[in-house]
Amino acid sequence: LPFKGSFEEAALFEKSIRRSAVPDVDPITPAIKDLIVPFTAWHRTEAAASTVKDARYSIDLYLVPFFGNLRPNQLSVQGFTEFKNYLQDKGLKPITVNKHLNHFASMLNWAVANDHCEELKFKIPRFPRSKIASPRKQPLERYEVDAIYRHLEEHYRVLFLLMADHGLRLSEALKLQTRDVDRRREMIHVRGKGTKDRKVPFMSDRFVEELYRLKGKRRYLVINPVTKQPYSTIWKPLDRAVKAAGIGRQVSHHLLRHTFATLAAESGMNPHALQRILGHSSIEVTNRIYTNVGLDFVGDAGRLLREQTRSVDTVSTIRRVK
Repeated sequence: LPFKGSFEEAALFEKSIRRSAVPDVDPITPAIKDLIVPFTAWHRTEAAASTVKDARYSIDLYLVPFFGNLRPNQLSVQGFTEFKNYLQDKGLKPITVNKHLNHFASMLNWAVANDHCEELKFKIPRFPRSKIASPRKQPLERYEVDAIYRHLEEHYRVLFLLMADHGLRLSEALKLQTRDVDRRREMIHVRGKGTKDRKVPFMSDRFVEELYRLKGKRRYLVINPVTKQPYSTIWKPLDRAVKAAGIGRQVSHHLLRHTFATLAAESGMNPHALQRILGHSSIEVTNRIYTNVGLDFVGDAGRLLREQTRSVDTVSTIRRVK
C-alpha cells in the first residue's frame, strides 16, 4: 500500500524500519578523532577563517588528547567535568574552558545533523556565565584616542581609525577591500557577520587624510608589505602606541569599537543611526550603550518635543492677541 503522509514523514518511517530490522546490532559510530577532518572541511564553508583556525587549535590541542579515542555515545557528564577540571589545572580561565567546549559542541552538532552519531542525552556542562563575566572595561577618553593615533605608526593608522572613528570590528577592518570604500560618496561598505552588510559614512577628517596617503593598487585596503595579505591583528603596533602615549592600561581592538560607540552616544547621535553604523542586530543592544553612559535619550526627545510644542502654542497665542 502507498504511504499516506508527507515526504518527511515517509523518510522518518523508513528510517525507523531500517533500525528495527537489526535490533540486536548497535551501529558503529566513528571515534571523535575520525570526525575532525570532515567537520573541518564543512566548517570552512560556514565560518570565518579565524573561527575555523581557533576551532582546529582547540580540537587538536585539548579535545583529541582527552576525548579522541572515545565515540560520541561513550561521552558522559562525568567525563566533561573531569575535562573542565583538567583545563583549569592547566591554568585556563572558565571563559576559555567554555570556548573549547563550544567548539566541541559545534562538532558534535554537525555529527548529529549528518547522521554520524545520535544526539547526546545530556547538555554539555559549562561554567555559568555569571561566574565568568568580567567587568566591562571603561572606554577611552577622546584625548586618549587622539594620543594613540599620534603615536601609532602611519602604516596602521587607517585600520586604527576604522575601529576608533567608525566602530568597525577588527575582522571587518582587516578584510575591508579597496572597492568597498567609495571616496566620492564618502561611504564604507562593511561586510559584517554572515550577510549583515551595512553602509558606514566617513566619520572623521583624519580618516580621509590617511586614506589618501595609501598608495599602490591592492585588493585589500591595508596589507602587510611583506606578505601582500591582510594583517591578522595590529596588537603589537597598537600596544607600542598605547605605551608611547602614556596610557597605563591595555587597549584591545574591541575597546576601540566600544569607545567609538560611547563617544557617539555622548555626542547625541540618534540610537537608531548608531545601531546601523555598529551593525547591531537589535536596538536593545545599542540602547545599553546609552544606559551605561547615563543618557536618557527617550527623555531628551520628549523634552525637545514639548519645547517645540510650547513654541508653536506661544506663536499661536501671540497671533490671536494681535
